[in-house]
Amino acid sequence: MSKSLLWSVSALLLGGAAACGAPAEEGASLLQDDPVKQGLTSENGLSAINGLSAINGLVASNGLMTSNGLSTINGLSTINGLMTSNGLMTSNGGRSTVEYLAKCALANGDYLDKADNTGVMRRYYGRLGIGTSWKTGACDSSCQQKVSACMMAHMNSTGNKVPIYINGDPNKMPSVGISEAYQAGSDAHIQEGVFFGNMLSQNPPQAWYVKGDGFKASIPGRLGASTSNPYKAWSGYRPDTSAFFDGVADGLCTARYLPDNEHFEYIDCGKSDAPYGQFNNTWQNVLVTYVNSNYNGTVVQNWTPRTLDFQAEATGRKTNTRTDVWTTATGIEFKNTVDLYSNGVLNLSENNGSKRLCVGNGSHIVVTKNSGEPFSLTSLKINDEYNLNNNRMATISGYSKGSTTKKTETVYLNGIVPKTLNWDGLLKVEIRAPKDACVCIDDVNVKT
Repeated sequence: MSKSLLWSVSALLLGGAAACGAPAEEGASLLQDDPVKQGLTSENGLSAINGLSAINGLVASNGLMTSNGLSTINGLSTINGLMTSNGLMTSNGGRSTVEYLAKCALANGDYLDKADNTGVMRRYYGRLGIGTSWKTGACDSSCQQKVSACMMAHMNSTGNKVPIYINGDPNKMPSVGISEAYQAGSDAHIQEGVFFGNMLSQNPPQAWYVKGDGFKASIPGRLGASTSNPYKAWSGYRPDTSAFFDGVADGLCTARYLPDNEHFEYIDCGKSDAPYGQFNNTWQNVLVTYVNSNYNGTVVQNWTPRTLDFQAEATGRKTNTRTDVWTTATGIEFKNTVDLYSNGVLNLSENNGSKRLCVGNGSHIVVTKNSGEPFSLTSLKINDEYNLNNNRMATISGYSKGSTTKKTETVYLNGIVPKTLNWDGLLKVEIRAPKDACVCIDDVNVKT
């Protein structure tokens, strides 16, 4: 997989309000008003039953534009681009779809005025600006893919609003840009997934997702949790291996490092239909979303101290193929990744009767609460898997609720090293191995 530094491009997200005497606005803004230098803060909540489901426009033989009064050939502000007499503008659900179309396509500060079928003028505000040409002119294939990815990223088949954070390739979508969520003040630290396809004029429509790094929780109405959403898991072979991946971003998308040179974003996704084949279907315009698991802020913490007892599918499991291994202990989820070329790195091992969770070659262990609420990490033991005392350095990072900075500790792997941290209010912890060594943790103490 290709990984190279991807420079970030700034984007400013500002709220907008209708002027006195302006046309009626359909609903309230779903985007937060906080200034954001890179990336965008948003909320999903576009119901899958409004112009985007099998019963209202998105079926196996036609896309969102077909029979919904929508055209990609003409601008949204024109009569033929978005009709008033039929289709989306004739129902509350359809107008909600138009609201998201405008948010995705138009620039921040811009807006679309459109009459509905009763003659009432309505105003829809832009935010992400990834299809600005569509306001007055045609939306070409690239524009269609970007807007489609954005619409999918905002969908929730329950209609509920869940905070999300969005990143896009700044070379293709500079109005979105990239950064880590905490840098923009977002608590959406878990990389949820990547969305791509063409739901506008592709025939049949193409709508796909792959799950991101560290995402396991099932959020109602989001990817993998609802069969009513039009997007489906993207599956196929990586062209450089014989491995088959089903809905996994790390296996099917091209990654580039963020400026911290640790985390990465996905800039396109594709697949091969056969082992060691060629990419035969690559989507160049993708959007990456982040969430805070499924936490809704209602859980009251009692901060009970717990020493975790790791449980897994098999003790001492080894693999020659890159894979994610999940472990759950007392409501805390651990995800560790075995690198594709690690050739037998131990994932969960026994050491003098104590279970250890291990990861190698620059990969990392992700620790979250399975319901998304904050937790405390008080202490753990960390060491090189084979106790080589090789002076390699591992990194522990903690992401706290409401913080625009992250906690960081570096540990030299000289034998078994106990670390007392006492980090409170955490939403995610990462334990990152050196690029040329393996790191293990055990005796993890948390408060939940």
